[in-house]
Amino acid sequence: MRNEAIKTGATPDEVAALIEALRGLMDLEDGELYTLRKGMLHRVARGEDDNGLRRIKIMEEAYDDAAQVAKRLRQRMRGYRPDPALVISAFVQYAARLEEAEAIALDYLQWVFSRAPEPEPEPERKADAKSVPDGEGQKQPAGSPVH
Repeated sequence: MRNEAIKTGATPDEVAALIEALRGLMDLEDGELYTLRKGMLHRVARGEDDNGLRRIKIMEEAYDDAAQVAKRLRQRMRGYRPDPALVISAFVQYAARLEEAEAIALDYLQWVFSRAPEPEPEPERKADAKSVPDGEGQKQPAGSPVH
């Protein structure tokens, strides 16, 4: 593998000129990815998991609730259990059309930001005195068993 020097600081005009030159040589499609192998550009095939779903961060509780709904839908959908992401999409699209959509979101955001943060665990403290095995160095009352 060769180490190629990469030119940094290319201007937008230089990039645009390069893209136009490439388009003149081959049929490039907007929105597609290409890789350079053995001096040739090859279009990168989309993965099978590219099904229109976006990766977004979601609260754990919301995901768990959607998973429970998906589980309950299994019987009504003849054994098919939808992905929780699809259930969440259905909820969002429905709620977004409601007149009170902004109020619902605002209430939830206020609730999230007003929750008290979980207390941080206290750091371990060193004991003030040395540890000794039970019974050692202690006076035992008469008649008490020694451990």
